[in-house]
Order: sequence, then structure tokens, then C-alpha cells
Amino acid sequence: MSKLPIMSVSGIRGKFGETLHELFVSRIAFIQTKLALADKGEGKIIIGRDTRPTGELLMKAASRGIRAAGGVPVDIGIAPTPTTCVAVSHLGAVGGIIITASHNPLPYNGYKMVHRDGRLFGGSECEEVYNGFKKGEYPSDEEFAKFSDEPSESIDITEIHVDKILEKIDVELIRSKNMMIAVDSINGAGGAVFPKLLEKLSVKWKGVHNKLDGDFVHNPEPRPEHLTDLSNLLKSSGEFWGGFVFDPDADRLATMGESGQEISEEMTLVFTLDNILSKVKSDVATNLSTSMLIDDVAAKYGVKVFRTKIGEANVVEGMKKNGCAAAGEGNGGVIYPAISTVRDGLAGLALILEEMARSGKKLFELASQWPVYAIVKDKISCEGVDPPALIEKLDAHFANEKKDKTDGLKIIRDYGWVHLRASNTEPIIRCYAEAKSEKQARELADMVLEVAR
Repeated sequence: MSKLPIMSVSGIRGKFGETLHELFVSRIAFIQTKLALADKGEGKIIIGRDTRPTGELLMKAASRGIRAAGGVPVDIGIAPTPTTCVAVSHLGAVGGIIITASHNPLPYNGYKMVHRDGRLFGGSECEEVYNGFKKGEYPSDEEFAKFSDEPSESIDITEIHVDKILEKIDVELIRSKNMMIAVDSINGAGGAVFPKLLEKLSVKWKGVHNKLDGDFVHNPEPRPEHLTDLSNLLKSSGEFWGGFVFDPDADRLATMGESGQEISEEMTLVFTLDNILSKVKSDVATNLSTSMLIDDVAAKYGVKVFRTKIGEANVVEGMKKNGCAAAGEGNGGVIYPAISTVRDGLAGLALILEEMARSGKKLFELASQWPVYAIVKDKISCEGVDPPALIEKLDAHFANEKKDKTDGLKIIRDYGWVHLRASNTEPIIRCYAEAKSEKQARELADMVLEVAR
């Protein structure tokens, strides 16, 4: 195992059989479990997974590592990331593991670590596990082989997550609207939960790609350009209130207009914050690459926006530090701690349904109430590049610009911004730019990329 997967604050991602192997997962699970049991001596570790074909193999590998460390592995089967996090806190477990590569395509798979509080590990907690791995703080291969790779028990926790969501929204209001929506869960883990949620809300649905077989029939990033089938379904009838699409582990949610119109994934957080802030006045937290639309929502309710480094754990930390009642990321990640302290596509779905029911507006109508900014999302390969050194050179090159260097380099102008940083999940450097026009956004991105390349 000379080649290792990407290990960051966003968890572990690698191509199965190349950089991600069963033995690697057993070792990481062992270290995580040992740390979790340090002050307890015993306890359950919950394991959930998305629908990737390699998920069950890696669940078993994790079970072996947990057993070797003295923990009790509990399999909750195919479950969204937020469902697994809810399970950890609800069942009083000492931790959790999610076998998923989130939006990464096949053959990627990955590993996310859940704290006993039901949140994902923060940066320092991840580093403690990674450092243990680098130091070889795990048993020999022969010792691992002595332990079973079967979980101690297998349970279904989806109803618990659904009920937590229902407690925080106006169920009867939604039921009264007799809504019909379209759903695309890319044959991922969202399909294990959303039908139960919609049934309890009396929301009818039709969909595409909602099996639990891990056949990612389009790019897993929930962006409009990947959603032709959903768009065609919405265009086929005037009965829909809108379309909803999950990524493979359902921690992200994107939307589409009732007649198949494109809606930026950035709008998911706008819709949900508009709902939440109408009930409780609170500052909000988001990351540096999220749209200026969040500033518009905050201005509507007279609250502040706190921006953090990229990475869900960083946003959660910023949310807690500043006492925010809600947070999220522009990639469709909604964090509503009243339900779960993690990006939660299912909670996002319910909150948007409630917002539509409250306003009587369908999705594209809701979106049309907000300004339209142009966002360019680009990337370059990290091959042969030292990202920190590149950022330093760019910082020097753009010496006279207004900048934020919290995470990579963000150049801010009065009409928009451009942000360049190394990805936490792929061997690439991301470049996001936003402005009041497509031309301005493209020029900002090109301005930085031309120097970077």
C-alpha cells in the first residue's frame, strides 16, 4: 500500500484497489476506535454507507478494525451521511464511520469519521487519526486476521432521522398543499430515506435514478448540467412544484425549477436560510466560496455572515463559535443543528417544501425573488504543482488587491470575487469566481488561472 488516498478535513477519498484498500480501512477504523474508547473502555461504532459496489466490503473491513480495537461494530446499512450522524447520537455510540466518497465518481470510495456528538470530525481530530496511521499504531496483518469482519448487529435507523426532521417543520401545512415533486437521488443513499419522509408529509413524487444499486448514471455532482433526465421529467407535466437532486450520500441537495429550469446549487442554502431566519433571528456561517446571495439573505433579516475555511467541519466550527442557528455551503449543503450538526440533504428537502408551502410559490418562482449572480467553477490539475507555493506566488502577483487568505487566496472586488485553493477531496486546485455578470465572473477566474497555469 505505497500509494495512499487523500486524507483531509473532509475525510478520506481514494480509488478502490489503487489508493483505497480493505486493510487500510481496517487500520484507520482501529485507530479511530482506540481513540474513541480511550475514556470509556467499551462502546458501539456505527457504520453507514452509500450505495457504491465496494461499500459492503469496506464496511466489513471497518468492522474488523473496530473489533480488533475492542469496539462493537453496528451496521445500519445503506444510509445517508446525515442519517448515520443522527444514529450515532441517538444510539449513544462512541463514534461512527461513513463509507462514502460523497460526490466523487466511481471507482472512488472513502471514509468519514463521526464524533460521538453526531458531527463529523474536525481538522485536529482527523489529524490525530492520520498521525496514528502514519506512526503505524495498529496491529499486524496477521493479528487483524484473527478478528471477524461481521458487524455485531444490523439495524435500520432511517425512521429516527425522518422523525427528527418532522419535529422541526410544519407537517400539516405541507400536507395541506397537495404537492407533487420530482426526485433524482443518482441511485445513491438518499433513496433509502426520502420516500419515507415524503410519505409522512403526504407529498407525492415521481423520479429518475432512485434505485439503491450505486449505478451513478450521470456525474454525481448535483449541478444542472448533469440533470438532463430530471429536467425532461419536469418538462413532461405541469403538475410539479419543483425538482430535487441528491449526491450519492445525500449530504448535498440541489434544486430544479418546476418546468425543468436550471437553478444554481447555491440556491439551496438561500431557500433554507430564508425559511429558518423567518422563524429565528440568527447570524449564519458559511465558507469563503459560497455565493454573495447569502449576504443578501442575511441583509433581509439584519444578521451577520461569518465565513470560514472550506470544509464542512470548518463551517460547523464557525457556526458553533458564533452561536449561529444555521449554516451551510454553496454546494447544496444545509446545516441545521436543530435536526443534525452536519450537511443534511433530507433536512434541506423538508425545509424547502415548508418554504414553498408557506409562500405558495413553486421552486422557480421562489428562486426568481433573488438576484442572479454568475458563478464560474473551474479547476486545474495539481500534478507537478506545490499548491502552497503557487498561492504565495499569486499573493505576490496580486499584491494591490483586497484579499482574504484564510483558505488559499480570495481576491475581493466591489462587483465580485475569485477564490483559488487546493481541493480537500481531489488532486486538483479549485477556482471559483462570482460576479454580477457572466463576463465579469469569467474575467476574474481567467485573471487568476492565467497566472496559475
